[in-house]
Amino acid sequence: MDSFDQFWLFVRKYLFSILLILAGITCLIIGVSSNANADLGQSSYFIYGAIGLFLLGFMSLFFILKEKISRGVTVILSLIFIGASTLYLVLNVKTVKQEIVYQNDVKESIKLAKQGLKDIQKLQDAFEKKYKKYALDFDQLTEFAKNDSIRVLVKAEGDLPSRKMTVEEGKKLGYRYPKDVWTEEDALKLGLIIREYDKIPVSEDLFSEEEQEKQNREYAFNINKINVQRTIEKDSSKKEFKFITNYNAKDSSTYVVITSIPPYGPQKEYDIKEVYQLGSETEKSMKTNGW
Repeated sequence: MDSFDQFWLFVRKYLFSILLILAGITCLIIGVSSNANADLGQSSYFIYGAIGLFLLGFMSLFFILKEKISRGVTVILSLIFIGASTLYLVLNVKTVKQEIVYQNDVKESIKLAKQGLKDIQKLQDAFEKKYKKYALDFDQLTEFAKNDSIRVLVKAEGDLPSRKMTVEEGKKLGYRYPKDVWTEEDALKLGLIIREYDKIPVSEDLFSEEEQEKQNREYAFNINKINVQRTIEKDSSKKEFKFITNYNAKDSSTYVVITSIPPYGPQKEYDIKEVYQLGSETEKSMKTNGW
């Protein structure tokens, strides 16, 4: 028998078994590494299927080498292993699809929670701009948004002069010496520019239809639900954002934190990696905590 015939005999006898063993080992490595390092790892069914492939290859190779059982028994056992491995792989595909839906639902729930925090952040920034402090609860913030107003520029004509003020203009304004740089107040007094302001309710200014279109929002703004942490429709849980205040006696200031409540949507407890919030308990700020 020449070398080619020997090689062909080897291929016919052992190649199928060796390929099954290698496939099983490869799938097992992929399954274990994916579970350890990826957000969407292979399920345990994939690992079981990999083990099945490995055992199928090992058993078939064992039977071929020992030649102690009939070919018919070997075929039956092979079909059993192949069927079991196929079943495991089908179950794995189904589980992965369910995992994809789960991950998407969690991401959507997180987006909705973040949108609510962004709305609170805009209102708190407007509150601080007017009162030099932050609202300490939702009642105060809601009252501000509904009934308070913001001074908004509605008409502007002319620009501040880039030239220096003349001596005559300075005298009209009551200055001993003319100013080098014009202020808006001085230019208005002399009629060099026109600025007309109007008072608009806070919520109408910050969340008008035009502004909401620009914001690429996850849902329409509703001041009556400013405290509600939104979630996906299939999630029946009801959560509200939480105010946390911390009074600092050293500077007589009260620091504010607004936090969301996990889990987000269908999120499992062991998948909670971050709690999204605004503000700080140690400084005057309404920044996010890194998101």
